[in-house]
Amino acid sequence: MKTILGILLLAIVSATNAIAQDALQNDLALKYLAHLPSEKSEHPPVVILLHGYGSDEKDLFGLSSFFPKNYLIISARAPYPLQGGGYEWYEMIDIKGQRDGDPSQLANSMDLVKKFIPQVIAKYKADSRRAYLMGFSQGGMMSYRVGLTAPSMVRGIGVLSGTIYPSLKPMIKVTPTLKQLRVFIAHGKTDNRISFEDGKRAYDYLTGIGLAPEFHSYEGMGHTISKEVLTDLVNWLKR
Repeated sequence: MKTILGILLLAIVSATNAIAQDALQNDLALKYLAHLPSEKSEHPPVVILLHGYGSDEKDLFGLSSFFPKNYLIISARAPYPLQGGGYEWYEMIDIKGQRDGDPSQLANSMDLVKKFIPQVIAKYKADSRRAYLMGFSQGGMMSYRVGLTAPSMVRGIGVLSGTIYPSLKPMIKVTPTLKQLRVFIAHGKTDNRISFEDGKRAYDYLTGIGLAPEFHSYEGMGHTISKEVLTDLVNWLKR
C-alpha cells in the first residue's frame, strides 16, 4: 500500500528533486531507483528498501532524504505486476486457516532479493558490513524472510508494519550469525491491515529464539509510515 500519505508534505517536497534526477535501473535482479550519497565515501553504507503491496519503487524512494547523507539508498520494485497497477512480492493466500504467501512466489521473490543485495554492493562499491534491508508491509515480510534465512548478507533489517508468516519459521536456523542480526520493528496500534498483535508476535518470536530486536509501537497510527517511525528508524540506524 502507498505510504507517502502518512508522511508530512514537507518531506514529499524535499524528496522531489531526488526522484526527478534518478531513472529506473534494470541491470540487476530487480528493477530499482538509486539515490547516491551526497557525502561521498569510498564504500558507502547502503539501505535497500522494499515497498508494500500495490505500490512500486517510487513510493519508498521518497524517503531518501530522511536517511544520513553518506548512505546509498536503493528502492527496489517487486517482480509481480498487478492488474490494477502497482506490484506485489507475492499473492496472499490462506494456509491451514492462517494468512500466508503463495509459496512459489515467496521463494522466487526471496531468491531475487538475495541475488539483488550482493549485486547492489558490487555495482556501487558499498560497504557490505553496513548493508541494511528495510521494508513496509509485504516488503517487511520479505525483509524478515531474507534477513532471518541469510543473516550474513545484511547487518540488519527494518520491518515497518510487518509480521512473520508461519511458513518462514521452519526455515530459520538459530546460529551465532543470526543472533548478531540487528532488527528494528515499527507497528501502529490501530493498523487494520496487519494487526498490531501480529507485529508484536513477530517480536516475541524473535526474542524467544535469542535475538534482540528493537520494537516501537505508535498510538493512533494505522497501516502507514509516520515521521515518528522514520525518526526512530534513523536513530536506530546510526547506532
